[in-house]
Amino acid sequence: MGHKSLATIIALQRKTTNIRNLCILAHVDHGKTTLADSLVASNGIISSRLAGKLRYLDSREDEQIRGITMKSSAISLHFPLGMNEYLINLIDSPGHVDFSSEVSTAVRLCDGAIVIVDAVEGVCPQTQVVLRQAWLENIRPVLVINKIDRLIVELKLTPQEAYIHLKKILEQVNAVTGTLFTSKVMEERAEKESEKQGPYENSGGEQIYDWSAGLEDTDDSHLYFSPDQGNVVFASAIDGWGFSIHQFAQIYSQKMGIRVEVLLKTLWGDFYLNAKAKKIMKGAQSKGKKPLFVQLVLDNLWSLYDAIVMKRDKEKVEKMVASLGVKVAARDLRHSDPKVLLSAVCSQWLPVSQAVLTMVCEKLPSPLDVASERVEKLMSVGARRFDSLPERTQELKKGMALQKSWPDRGMLRGWQPIRCQKIRSLPTLVALQRQHRLLGRTLPEGCSSADALPSVPHMSCCTLDSLYLLMGRELEELEEVPSGNVLGIGGMEEWILKSATISTSPACPPFTPLNFEATPIVRVAIEPKHPSEMPRLVKGMKLLNQADPCAEVLIQETGEHVLVTAGEVHLQRCLDDLRERFAQIEISASKPIIPFRETVIRRPKVDMVNEELGKQQKVAVIHQSKEEQYKYPEGVQVDSSGLVTLTTPNKMATIGVRAMPLPEEVTQLLEANGSLIRTMEQFSLSMKEGKALEINQRTLESIQDFKGKLESHLQGRKWRDAVNRIWSFGPRRCGPNLLLNNLESYQRPSVWQCLEGERVPGTALRDFDNSIISGFQLATLSGPMCEEPLMGVCLSVERWDMKLPSLGSHQDSMDGEEKVSDGDSKQKAAQEPWGAAEAYGSHNKRWPDVSVDCYGPFSGQLIAAMKEACRHAFQHQPQRLMAAMYTCEIMATAEVLGRVYGVLSKREGRILQEEMKEGTDMFIIKAVLPVAESFGFADEIRKRTSGLASPQLVFSHWEVVSSDPFWVPTTEEEYLHFGEKADSSNQALKYMNGVRKRKGLYVEEKIVEHAEKQRTLGKNK
Repeated sequence: MGHKSLATIIALQRKTTNIRNLCILAHVDHGKTTLADSLVASNGIISSRLAGKLRYLDSREDEQIRGITMKSSAISLHFPLGMNEYLINLIDSPGHVDFSSEVSTAVRLCDGAIVIVDAVEGVCPQTQVVLRQAWLENIRPVLVINKIDRLIVELKLTPQEAYIHLKKILEQVNAVTGTLFTSKVMEERAEKESEKQGPYENSGGEQIYDWSAGLEDTDDSHLYFSPDQGNVVFASAIDGWGFSIHQFAQIYSQKMGIRVEVLLKTLWGDFYLNAKAKKIMKGAQSKGKKPLFVQLVLDNLWSLYDAIVMKRDKEKVEKMVASLGVKVAARDLRHSDPKVLLSAVCSQWLPVSQAVLTMVCEKLPSPLDVASERVEKLMSVGARRFDSLPERTQELKKGMALQKSWPDRGMLRGWQPIRCQKIRSLPTLVALQRQHRLLGRTLPEGCSSADALPSVPHMSCCTLDSLYLLMGRELEELEEVPSGNVLGIGGMEEWILKSATISTSPACPPFTPLNFEATPIVRVAIEPKHPSEMPRLVKGMKLLNQADPCAEVLIQETGEHVLVTAGEVHLQRCLDDLRERFAQIEISASKPIIPFRETVIRRPKVDMVNEELGKQQKVAVIHQSKEEQYKYPEGVQVDSSGLVTLTTPNKMATIGVRAMPLPEEVTQLLEANGSLIRTMEQFSLSMKEGKALEINQRTLESIQDFKGKLESHLQGRKWRDAVNRIWSFGPRRCGPNLLLNNLESYQRPSVWQCLEGERVPGTALRDFDNSIISGFQLATLSGPMCEEPLMGVCLSVERWDMKLPSLGSHQDSMDGEEKVSDGDSKQKAAQEPWGAAEAYGSHNKRWPDVSVDCYGPFSGQLIAAMKEACRHAFQHQPQRLMAAMYTCEIMATAEVLGRVYGVLSKREGRILQEEMKEGTDMFIIKAVLPVAESFGFADEIRKRTSGLASPQLVFSHWEVVSSDPFWVPTTEEEYLHFGEKADSSNQALKYMNGVRKRKGLYVEEKIVEHAEKQRTLGKNK
């Protein structure tokens, strides 16, 4: 097929029914870009001989060097099928886990996806991830089982064994889809049950429960992959061949005289050909017969490989070429590499592009077939339901669903929302190009919105300057783009910070955020080598922030410009982009800044050598704590129960705080529900200001569920009624730490008041309440160990006494000094119908303004005192560091398994699971690895295993480092086990000192030890 002109593609853009927007998804190295090369070669853009070697859509230099895709690339292809001509908008996405955000943006733009699975490796971790992403975005996938040549050449399987192996791979893929489907059905059922509010009751008063999950009534047959449904292609993209059973059904229907419909149903499955009866019969496995797929399809492929690659039998090859009716050049027949001849034969007999694109056109939907469920999901941001959106917004659904009744041409009038989620930069342009999907009508160049903008935050009016057709490494400028196409829009870097939804109607809501599988965790500080180039660096980082959906750019309190990325490979790519494309200056990057968290744990019952703490050890601990008591500054008192009492410098306030560890389940719950906590805080602030903040019913249900889970996890005597006594969350008012109000006489408004509706009478904020919260926020933001945020800590305020000063010394003793304690005027004021604020107003005749000035010097002292009290209470408990952990999945052969374990143990990794993939010699190892130990891990493991093992690292959770960073050996056993210093094996101390050095904090270490005077040669004579 020759190179298609730009005019042909522009003409095809108007036939919306014949447009297919699709992306290629797979695990890393499963052959996405190789397959894309074959599809690109079908349009004559590259030579078919270079397909698989050129990797045309890997346009970056670092992509070619590393051999992996790092950026999604789009290209438009033309494909004739029968009497119709189709436009294929193809997006090639990365498979490496660091770039899973690129996959999320590609999936959002498309209506369908080609999922590729390696025939040897089968379903890998990233395969499951991309299937889940396609499911969440409600797009239809088709399956390509690639690298079937490896079954013949590498594993040397027989056709029968290969058939069984392929069946297992299909089962694995369908099992992932089945799991996603089951979870969706059960979620929907749970929602319906919650709406009905509890179990039914019959007339006799007995409770009736329905235990069925609702799966029996739901049809899911169309979701699964099966060759007889036409949504599976078997291929070897590197050798240029691929087929669906439809092709072989047509071939054999002519030869054998059997109808195509019969062959389509029987070519895949437990059917065999009875040569005597000349019938296709069932039960091949039970009767020991060859299945039809093996006999008619795989045997032919195996014999072809056997003749060309294995035995190089020229006579047999010539016979096969003649029987297949293909023409092979003489130079290909004489070529020393048999793969060249194989590719020449197979690419004519079973061209992979023909099989894949035919399946795409027949099985994937056009933009006109956008599911209404997907449109509603896109427009329902957060917990809002589509039904609760304004009527004008709901009407936009008609335009987004691209109904045929809408005119296809016209200026930007009415509603034409555009997805602006994928932001790319291409080397041919200085300005950023953004990859979009047009959902409305025709979009002309130089258009702008004429509607008057309402007062909506974060909404601005802009003009679209230039439109582009994305052609892989090139761009073609367009005058207008009809609906349903993927396009590039130029000149919008001034308007878009990260992602945006562009529409001509102000009623269009922002689309739901993308689902990112990877969390940015690796951060570095960046500065220019020449300080005068700082403005260029700032501008370059802004462009990088726009161009990369996963990278985050921020400025720390210290003034450092910090770049946060998903992993080591992602970090390297971002730094290269900054140097070469966005800032175009020389930059210096610090060593990776590893995040840690600080926490407290329960008192340990065993020492560091796993011996029970005896009397001798307890005496040592008590003695040690008494010594530490003297280290506390003046005004700080600590009792034996751990209550820290601190008085402000002006002696006007005394605060008592106790620190406790939160249960692990509570910490995880708080971390997962940060957005709900933020909503609760916003409601509390609006109530304080006298405003009403509306929260929809779905969010209120989520908050109620969150509160119920907290109550179920906080059980026991010390947590009695703890949920209702929560004062604040921290840090930043939404973190995984709690401030509890244990003051018996101070009943403040609850943080759950959004659930209570109106404010509970008799509860009001005490003066300086905000100062206590501010001190808690500061304390949780930077802990005492190494100024890292706290996590999983509960700080309980058990005492808060205030002494208010008199107006002057000439007044009598009654007006001289009055103590406002927990059970004093606050309690009396709370009993008044107008609340405590009015009661304090009456006292203002005698007290000066300092008593109610919540922003004066005294509030600053109270904040500082609260912060110090929290830090000392934290230090009184056993302190531990929490390290960020990666989940590490490694595929390796049995020969290199020991080396993989050696690298993991050296880097403080922990093996969770090891299982062998059925039918192969590959092992899948699941482990956890500290982020701090992960740098250079992938390179080291590849070197040690000679490239036979490659890890996938994804941020998983925070984990407590078991060793105590402040521990010193005290017993004889500990001295024998750890030595006198015990610093070589204390991993927590190493981490803590590393962070303290980076932040410029004091580190207690000896620089010179056992020093001797240097002797020179002159004195030795």
